[in-house]
Amino acid sequence: MPYRIFKQLLPSPTSSVDRNGETWTDPEWASREIYVAKLSGSSEQIWEYSGSDAQADATTKMNELTGSDSSGRLYKVIEI
Repeated sequence: MPYRIFKQLLPSPTSSVDRNGETWTDPEWASREIYVAKLSGSSEQIWEYSGSDAQADATTKMNELTGSDSSGRLYKVIEI
């Protein structure tokens, strides 16, 4: 089965700062569980893997993308 890497549409910070400099923790419902393979109209690459090592290869790439994304965005591998 093929596997594709999806990324969190909007990174969910654990806290936010308002214009007065006050910090608060984001509520539980603000987990932002929306994942996309590619943003509409972007030139981003879709990472899809198939073959005998597909899941392992996709997981390796997911870890690479997670490690290089400074926004704190989450990535996950989904069987398609």
